[in-house]
Amino acid sequence: MSAISRAYSVALYGMAWLAGVLMVAMMAIIVIDVALRNLGYQSSAHFFTFTEYFLLLIPLLGAPWLVREKGHIYIELLIAALPERLQRALIKVIIVACIAVALVLAWYGGAITVHDYLGNEKDVRSLDMPRWMLIAFMPLSFGMMAIEFLRLLVRGQSPYGAGLVHGGDVGG
Repeated sequence: MSAISRAYSVALYGMAWLAGVLMVAMMAIIVIDVALRNLGYQSSAHFFTFTEYFLLLIPLLGAPWLVREKGHIYIELLIAALPERLQRALIKVIIVACIAVALVLAWYGGAITVHDYLGNEKDVRSLDMPRWMLIAFMPLSFGMMAIEFLRLLVRGQSPYGAGLVHGGDVGG
């Protein structure tokens, strides 16, 4: 495995772990916020803001890993009803469409990130956060999802779990 491939995998799994840590942190923030309010104390105004930020970051950080692990949600009803040859063709079309959509969203997210950075845009809530810092995860995440879908295409693998086209092999 090359150094670039290892670094990419470390980033992918690191992002997934960070998404998990943020989920736990969000749960803790919510529990603390509710407990404080029920005890008659004023909770921090930042709790709500951080929870909103985490709701944006968690799916963005975890999505590339979900593509790699084939853990995303899909509906196989149509594909499973097709003959094996058509399954292979449709799965390849779906992967190419996923790559295209991910690249468009990565490009768009990158354009917004650059625009927000150059314009010094702020997300004003209970604290002022540079907006580009929040949006920068979009091109990263969608770019990595495009790479993961491309890996599936090049390897001739299905993005679906075992069961479709002999356990996920769409080559041939």
